[in-house]
Amino acid sequence: MKIVVQEMDSSIQEAVIEQYGDWVREEGCLVEGPGCCRIAAVDTDSGRVAGFAALRPARWIAPLEQETDGFIEVIEVAKAYRSRGIGRALVERLEKFAAAYGYYQIRAWSSCDKVEALHMWRRLQYCMCPAVMLGQSVRKEFAQQPIVGYYYAKLLNPDA
Repeated sequence: MKIVVQEMDSSIQEAVIEQYGDWVREEGCLVEGPGCCRIAAVDTDSGRVAGFAALRPARWIAPLEQETDGFIEVIEVAKAYRSRGIGRALVERLEKFAAAYGYYQIRAWSSCDKVEALHMWRRLQYCMCPAVMLGQSVRKEFAQQPIVGYYYAKLLNPDA
């Protein structure tokens, strides 16, 4: 098995939606535009998408609303490919993009049920802050339900 992390083109985007479900499109996870990055980890032996991730600009709230960070909108790794470093490779690729783009920091969110991911964020030296969100999930089935998890942040450009 050889995994290649690459930018997402339209054919890979369709493969992501086919393999992971319509929620990816319906919830707007594959963001595009300035400051955005969409990537996929492709198993070159099978042609399957082992995982994917997307980063978008995220404005701060007042009184610092002029500040913008990179926010990891989605990161998913197929069950058959977990615990092989694919999530780490996706995050590291997004970090490189975000640092080169000039973002001050990169941020993310994960619910507590993704135990493997919780450990990955710590190993990648992200700051972690426990939180409960109410109905702010990208998945509609979780709307208006409390979601227990963590916010993550990592400083990229301290002089930005």
